[in-house]
Amino acid sequence: MSRSRAIHFSPDLQGESITKDQFEFTMEQYVKYHDLHGGDEELRKSNYTDLVNKYYDLITRFVEYWWGQSFHFAPRCREETLRESIKRFKHFIALQLGLKKGMKVLDVGCGIGGPQIEISRLSSTEITGLNNNAYQISRGKDLISSAGLSEQCNLIKGDFMNMPFPHNTFDAAYPIESTIHAPDVVYI
Repeated sequence: MSRSRAIHFSPDLQGESITKDQFEFTMEQYVKYHDLHGGDEELRKSNYTDLVNKYYDLITRFVEYWWGQSFHFAPRCREETLRESIKRFKHFIALQLGLKKGMKVLDVGCGIGGPQIEISRLSSTEITGLNNNAYQISRGKDLISSAGLSEQCNLIKGDFMNMPFPHNTFDAAYPIESTIHAPDVVYI
C-alpha cells in the first residue's frame, strides 16, 4: 500500500502507521459499542477494556498533536491559556494531596504520562501510572525517559477496575478524567 493511503496519526503498537482499512475496522468496532448505533449496554460494560483501548488507539496521536501530553481539561482563570490552566491544575493536585519527596503515588488511568511527569517533577515523588492501553504505555515510557524521570516514574499495564497492586502500596492516588471509562460509575 502506498504511503499516501496510510493514516500516520494512528499508529499500531510499534508506532507504525496503520492502513486506512485497519483504521476503518477499528472505528467500526468502536462504534458498535454505542447505543446510538445499536450497541448493547451489557456488551459495552462487559467489554469496556476493548472499548477504551479502541478509543485511545484511534485518538492518542491526534490529541497529543493538538492538545499536548495531558489529555484532560482544567478550570481556566481569566486570560489564562489552556496549557497554563492544565499545568496549574496538575500543581493543584500535588498540593491538595500533600505530596512530598519519597512518597509513592498512583496515577489512575495515566494516559501517556503528561500529568505524571509534571507532578513527579514538582513534588519529587515516585509515581506509578496505571493504564490498560499498550500504545499509550509505550509512548509514555518514551516521554518519561526523555524527561529524565525514569527513576521516579514508571508505567504498568492494568485495569483500574481490578488493580494489580496489594493494599497500602501507595501513599496517595489521583485520577484525572480516566474513571469516566468505568463500566459502571456508581459511587459506594
